[in-house]
Amino acid sequence: MSRRYFVQLAYRGTAYRGWQRQSGKVRTVQATIEAALTRVRGNARQPEAEQAPVRVVGCGRTDAGVHASDYYLHFDTEEALRDDWLFIMNKVLPDDIVLYRVWEVDSGAHVRYDATARTYDYHLHTAADPFLAPFSSFIDLPDFDTWAVEMSLRSLTGQHDFRAFCLTPDRHNTTTCDLREATLHTEGEGRYRFRFVADRFLRGMIRILVYQLLRVGKGELPPDELEIALETGQRISVGQAPPQGLFLSKVDGLKGRFDGKQ
Repeated sequence: MSRRYFVQLAYRGTAYRGWQRQSGKVRTVQATIEAALTRVRGNARQPEAEQAPVRVVGCGRTDAGVHASDYYLHFDTEEALRDDWLFIMNKVLPDDIVLYRVWEVDSGAHVRYDATARTYDYHLHTAADPFLAPFSSFIDLPDFDTWAVEMSLRSLTGQHDFRAFCLTPDRHNTTTCDLREATLHTEGEGRYRFRFVADRFLRGMIRILVYQLLRVGKGELPPDELEIALETGQRISVGQAPPQGLFLSKVDGLKGRFDGKQ
């Protein structure tokens, strides 16, 4: 009888071409985890190259270089996991991927479809810092108008068609998203964090939004231009904020299924 397990994890995306498995020898988070799962589950009597691969389903996709501090996947297996499975997996995986906990769920549970909201945080700093650089974007903002940015953010919240802020809008069945929170936070001198919470996000949506919001803050774009883009569906200009500042930081709707099993 097949069993389904949820796994909560985190990863540093710097060395990966995003979450999703790709053809060829492309290093992705999903492919790395699947290789580790296959190895741990493997039959010692059978050559590793002949092992049937274990496939996982993720709660969403992240782009190349993007991090996740709260992520979930599920996978199916015919056997119950051993008590030290989590420890073994973390020994096999590279240091930039860590599994926090694993628990068995019913066969209909799904990490993507059961998620009710996702939170992304985008970190940036305005003074060069070697300790922030891997996880925050260094951006020149000599006269950053936070008031103008906050005005633009207010116009983005709510249920809207975000076609103008999507890299590939025609690949989505719908480009409408319920953006429940869009805020700017000051984290210290010259350090800022954007937070976006929504039921779903489109490809490239947050990095495009941040890019345009920074243009507003630098006085290159009037605050109402983003609202106009929402109404017309027309892209303002081509551009994305760098990936290293972006984190998938929270996924709602999945922790409630945790039943205490480790």
